[in-house]
Amino acid sequence: MTEIQTGDVTRYCKPSTLENGIPKSSAFERRSNENYLSVYWLDFFGKTTELENIGKVKAYMEQKGFTCKPNGSFAIINIQQSKEYIFEEISSDISYREENLPHCGIFHEDDDLLIAKLLTECVQNNYLVRNLVDSTTSPP
Repeated sequence: MTEIQTGDVTRYCKPSTLENGIPKSSAFERRSNENYLSVYWLDFFGKTTELENIGKVKAYMEQKGFTCKPNGSFAIINIQQSKEYIFEEISSDISYREENLPHCGIFHEDDDLLIAKLLTECVQNNYLVRNLVDSTTSPP
């Protein structure tokens, strides 16, 4: 698994993990049977804007059979900034590793609830699914 050092990742946040459209720390908790937190590397698609890259992630997830609910969101985290912030806060390392790009994982060995809280504080942008233009349809 190759480590990703730079760029941005996005995490789809279910409606139940949002409060007034903003991700809560529960959006960044690993499932009990997982070794990493699942995210998507935005830079993989190489589009001009963050929004275009999110559209590609959404289409990729839907192609794999995942349904993005209209009240869900895509939260954006910068890799370098989040690694530095978590290290400053708790002297702990996290890593971003390829898991079949564009899919990747956030790996860590610390308390999952604490890391989830800190990752929530690292969210730089958040896009509600209902506000995304469907990339498979043409504008009117």
